[in-house]
Amino acid sequence: MNKKKKTLLVYLLIGLVTVVTFAPIIWMFLVSIRDNNAVFSVPLQLIPDNPNLNAYRAIFNSPDILKLFVNSYVIAGCVTVLCILFAALSGYGLSRFQFKGKRFVILYILLTQMFPMVLLSIPYFLIISGMGLYNTYTALILAYTSFALPFSILMMRDFANSIPRELDEAATVDGCGPLRTFFQIIIPPSLPGLIATGVYTFILAWNEYLFATVLTQDVAARPLTLGIGTFIGEYTTQWNQLMALSILASVPLLLVFMFVQKYFLQGLTSGSVK
Repeated sequence: MNKKKKTLLVYLLIGLVTVVTFAPIIWMFLVSIRDNNAVFSVPLQLIPDNPNLNAYRAIFNSPDILKLFVNSYVIAGCVTVLCILFAALSGYGLSRFQFKGKRFVILYILLTQMFPMVLLSIPYFLIISGMGLYNTYTALILAYTSFALPFSILMMRDFANSIPRELDEAATVDGCGPLRTFFQIIIPPSLPGLIATGVYTFILAWNEYLFATVLTQDVAARPLTLGIGTFIGEYTTQWNQLMALSILASVPLLLVFMFVQKYFLQGLTSGSVK
C-alpha cells in the first residue's frame, strides 16, 4: 500500500470516528429545535419542517431552571478550587517530606478509591443530615471534594516527583522556606498538573447525579443534572426541552476543554527548566 492510500485510509477512519462521535450531538440539536409532538413523527424527519427555538426560550424563561445552572456553577467551581489547593499542597508534602506513616497515608488514599459510590450514599446522608447541612451547597461541595481529592492528590504527587529535587536544594540555599519553595519552584512546572486536576474535578462535580439526589431535596441546592430529569414525566416527556437543556449543560464542559487547549502548552513552557 503506497503512501497516498495509507493517508486516504487514515482520513476515512478519522471521518468515520468523527461522524460516530458527533451524530448523537447533532440529533440532540435537531430534536431541540422541533415541536415536541413532531419528535416521533412518521415518517421520521431528520430536518424539521418548522425549526424553532421554543424549547430554549422555555428554559431561559424558567427561574427554577436558571437556578439549577447557578447551583451547578457554584458547586463545581468551589469543588475545583478546593481540590486544586489541597491536592497541590498534599502532593507536594507527600513528594518532598519524609514522616512516620507516609506509606500508610498513601495506601489509605488508594483504598478510598476502592469503595463504590452507592455503598457510601447512606453514610454520607446520615453524616450530612446529622450536621444539619442537608439540601445545601455545603453538603454537595464537601461530598464531591471528598470524592475527587484522593485521586487529585496522587496526580499532583506524581507531578511533584517529576521535578528535580536539586531545584528545592538550590532554593533552600538561597534562603527559601518550604512554602516559598512550593510557590516559586514547584507550582510553575506543575501547572499542567493543576489544569488536569481542575478539569477532572470540574467534570466530576458537574456530572455527578447520585449524591445530588441523596443530599438535596429541591431547587434550592439541586444541580443541573437533576433538573434534566424533570422533563421526564409519568405520561409524557418534553423531549425537545430535555435535549435543549442537555446541550446547554454540555457548553461549560466544552468551554473548559477550550481553556485547557489554550493554556496547556503555555503551562508546559512556562514551567520548563531553563
